[in-house]
Amino acid sequence: MNLYPTIALKPIALIACASIFFHLAAGQDLESTAKPEGISSAALIEVDPSITRKIGGVSELDRNVYFSISDSGADLDQRVKDQAMYDYLVHDLKIKLGRNLGPVKAVTYWSELTVEDPDRPGYADIEALNEILATKQSSPSEQMLEDFGDNLDVVSHGYQGEYPEFMGEVKPGDHPMGHHRQVLPENIDASTELAVAVFKNSFNDFTRPRYFEPMNEPHWYFFGGDHLADWHLAMHKAFNEALPEVQVGGMCMSVAYMYRQDYRTWIGFRDFIDNTNGELDFYSFHVYDYLTFEDGEFAGSVQSGLPMEGVLDMVPNYTMNQFGKETPIVVSEHGGYLNAKKREAMMEAITAEFTFDEGFAGEMQKRSIHDHQKIRSTIANTLNFMDHPHTVKKAVPFILLNSFSWDPYYRSVLYVPENFDDMSTWVPTANVDFYSFFKDLKGHRVYSFCSDPDLQVRAFADGNQVYVVINNLIDQPTPIQLALPEAERYTVKRYGRNENYTPRLDEATLDSLNDLTIGASESLFITAEYNEPITQQKVVNEVARYSDRVVAAVEPYTIKPFVVSVEDGEIDYAQLRVAFRRPLGTNREVQVAFNGYPVSMPVEDSAYRLDSVDDYATTRFARINPDWIKKENSVTVAFPDGKEGTVGSVVLRTAMTE
Repeated sequence: MNLYPTIALKPIALIACASIFFHLAAGQDLESTAKPEGISSAALIEVDPSITRKIGGVSELDRNVYFSISDSGADLDQRVKDQAMYDYLVHDLKIKLGRNLGPVKAVTYWSELTVEDPDRPGYADIEALNEILATKQSSPSEQMLEDFGDNLDVVSHGYQGEYPEFMGEVKPGDHPMGHHRQVLPENIDASTELAVAVFKNSFNDFTRPRYFEPMNEPHWYFFGGDHLADWHLAMHKAFNEALPEVQVGGMCMSVAYMYRQDYRTWIGFRDFIDNTNGELDFYSFHVYDYLTFEDGEFAGSVQSGLPMEGVLDMVPNYTMNQFGKETPIVVSEHGGYLNAKKREAMMEAITAEFTFDEGFAGEMQKRSIHDHQKIRSTIANTLNFMDHPHTVKKAVPFILLNSFSWDPYYRSVLYVPENFDDMSTWVPTANVDFYSFFKDLKGHRVYSFCSDPDLQVRAFADGNQVYVVINNLIDQPTPIQLALPEAERYTVKRYGRNENYTPRLDEATLDSLNDLTIGASESLFITAEYNEPITQQKVVNEVARYSDRVVAAVEPYTIKPFVVSVEDGEIDYAQLRVAFRRPLGTNREVQVAFNGYPVSMPVEDSAYRLDSVDDYATTRFARINPDWIKKENSVTVAFPDGKEGTVGSVVLRTAMTE
């Protein structure tokens, strides 16, 4: 198979390049909300299941990373309604477990077990605490051990203000703390000692979290300060000595739009990395789309899809430059929401146009409109994370089992009580669709390529089956030409929406994939089944080659190249990835040259969705002819209108045969 189409181009001189880059007048702006009028040509998607594709050495799909619910997993088989529900969730939907909130608070506040040591003011009485915790241990059931192995692979993040007041408090200055006690423990040694004791004795080897973020979404006031960093470093050191199986990281930032306000959001995260010397086991943030409804489409602050690709490139690019290593990333929450302040008004506007059932059934239909947007964001995020398996170690959809005990109306759940008050009857929400859509995905990654930036494509093979997942980032249907070896039969699962904005999940068996179209904002899960197991003929490994800097302003008439180093080796194919941010209303075109060769990076049709409050951010991709690549490579980036813009990262992925 020809992995790279031949391109016959000649390099252009930098002076000529500058002239070309800035020839367009500054007044040639694009409408920031312009939608594409329609899609006519088919998008070509190539899949070769005989070529195993590794990324950073990783090919096998680990379902623990992507398909968990936001639940600690402890005694799950006892907390579900019955055995039938357990079997449905674990054996049919193949869910994993993902998140534990407030491990220390569960001991210090909710159970009130922690008292101050009379001989050590400011410290907890650890000996007394351990004696109590020893009586509360329970062993996992045989079926959970069989279904989940020797550990549940959970992320745990600390609740705000969960350490006892006798350890002292560091507050965020005069800033309001919201409805949580946004304080850090002043006595770092005492709080670290307590956390280790809780993880040792409040959990067993099966339930003990694999990842620990000491605080969930700390106040921004703490980001660049020493105390937050020193606390995390102390936690990391203590756990590494006492419980090395628990990885410690942070800072569990509440957002991932590092590009906002010309990358000002990135500065706080970067400072935390620097202040912890890049020593933590992982670095972390949450990823959410915050959506509004206008002109029949959900847009707003969209981080999933193309903007997120740039963030996932930029963080390890920075740590590689600063500390000589790709830092692992953990995402303990991700998904999407309708804007909280406008949600009710938006829902009223949407539902007023359509007829829904009466009573509880109608309320569930209306709720599913919100659920659909959450799942749409969650699918896009998951496909982002899936293409960074070498750095993203865990990504947990923020979907709880239920919230019966504290808010039966809560939206981010798999089940609500019937009529929101009958807790003997569990009613599934539309959030179940995420797990239904992905339940069959397994195996190892195989070669796939799609030049359309608005289609996320991931392909895997297992035995005699090939799985192709395609997600449409735009609200327009797109014809697809899928270049895949002919199979005996095909199953196509579609996740989209109905005319009234409620979700739709259906499945059909087809004899061929001719005349295939992906619908507006739709996701496809295609299973191709062959008579014989797929024969592996080649293994390629994609390695990220990072540029010499991140977050660099592009000045008019100044072209300072990004430099990307590539080690020796015969390259099968290569992909250039350029992430950038621009102010609203500016031209969305970008002009790129690789070692003097012009590189085409057309504007994505989903650009109209990628405007946040004050920025437009994206990531552009292009194939690079391997013959162009040297040991030291120059990448120039410019904006044709001559106005401001900032490049977040420039990364070259090179694939070589193993």
